Amino acid sequence: MLESILRDQCGLDPARPVLVGVSGGPDSLCLLGILQEAGYAVIVAHFNHQLRPEADLEAAAVSARADHLALPFVSDSADVRRYAEEQSISVEEAARTLRYRFLFASARKHAAQAVAVGHTADDQVETVLMHFLRGAGLPGLKGMEYRTLLPVFDPQIAIVRPLLSLWRAETESYCRTHNLEPHFDASNTDQVYFRNRLRHALIPELEKYNPRFKESVLRSAQALQSDYAALLEILEEAWKNTLVETGAGWLAFDQPALAKLSAGLRRNLIRRAAESLRPESRDFGFDVLERAAVFIESPAGRQIDFINGLYLFSEKGKIYLAAYEAVLPFSQWPQVGEQSATSFQLSANREQTLELGNGWVLGVTEQPLEDDTWRLNDDNWSAWLDADRLPSGGLVIRPRRPGDVFYPLGMPGQTIKVQDFYMNVKIPRRARLHWPLVCAGEQVVWVVGYRIANPLRITEKTKRILHMEIKRLPVT
Repeated sequence: MLESILRDQCGLDPARPVLVGVSGGPDSLCLLGILQEAGYAVIVAHFNHQLRPEADLEAAAVSARADHLALPFVSDSADVRRYAEEQSISVEEAARTLRYRFLFASARKHAAQAVAVGHTADDQVETVLMHFLRGAGLPGLKGMEYRTLLPVFDPQIAIVRPLLSLWRAETESYCRTHNLEPHFDASNTDQVYFRNRLRHALIPELEKYNPRFKESVLRSAQALQSDYAALLEILEEAWKNTLVETGAGWLAFDQPALAKLSAGLRRNLIRRAAESLRPESRDFGFDVLERAAVFIESPAGRQIDFINGLYLFSEKGKIYLAAYEAVLPFSQWPQVGEQSATSFQLSANREQTLELGNGWVLGVTEQPLEDDTWRLNDDNWSAWLDADRLPSGGLVIRPRRPGDVFYPLGMPGQTIKVQDFYMNVKIPRRARLHWPLVCAGEQVVWVVGYRIANPLRITEKTKRILHMEIKRLPVT
């Protein structure tokens, strides 16, 4: 059965080496023995957490065991407690982080196909119970799997757990049968640690209600893993259908498509997106995912904090999940900088083209009014003005300045602050700072893409017109 698990569940190739994390306890010694018996080439790896006085002795014992078996041995050590204090995390989390960094770095250095660890069925039960008590969804309640990628440590080398079907008592029995002398970690009885309190206090109490409590939890986890595999197939299809853009530190979804999905599917898509942006984060609680799911359904142009330095916002039919430090793209809008404000003189019957940068250009033509072409304009990126009403001195294209006001077409005699106009027409917040305005002196004559100034509209008295058109260059 174990050979089948190694091959089919863990996906191990007997022709390639496996790096085995060996603490010196019964579980890891049992794992090492089973892999050797199955014919795998193994590399013994030990990490000294420096948490207990006997830690050096245990490291020496593992080294001696590897030497006895004529196996390659790698080791490292770190002051886990100090690292936990520096990072403001628990000792348990610090130990896991430093240990896995070492194991995966060693696996890559020695071309190992996987990192094997000795998690047992007891560990699985404790893990599921921990997730349940902290409030987890299906990804947490399914527990650990035989084979998993941990991208934060290595995007290609998997971690495998061949002993998930064995109970701790069985690994201890294996050690006795094979005359192995495992070390027993005294900290495993210290109930200052959450996992130990589950192991020594809560689980025995629950077994009073169901003597086979651990077996029940294990079966539930196995069933949920199958359910989760089915969910992943649905999730993958939804991901392909809703994700429209990605960049460094951000992703964008099609908001209408995302909003049509069930709340549960939206939660899982956001979880997957968050994990891709923050792979070092392992827990995204139900509350924050539910808040995201509700926001997606009715964003109303708002922005909300997510978690772990991420935020959600809606823009032009898209839902973005982004890191605060990410630089999001601006190429979908025309943008100009104050230092690159460009002046241009009008010249009759000659088209001028100005490059704005950011992949956009502005074309300007002054010509006699000869037909009604301007009446047929339904393109927001084109504007037609009465050239004779323009103040002398040419035009300039620039971003908004404090105090800018505007006389919008259709609002005769009324002015509005340009910043208020931006809000009214829902120009995306992050695009407003460098949104282009065409101005004549201090007068705003065109808010690009939206409205011309009412005093410059074409009337029955107009003889010469100014046509302006802004367009995005093809991406090459």
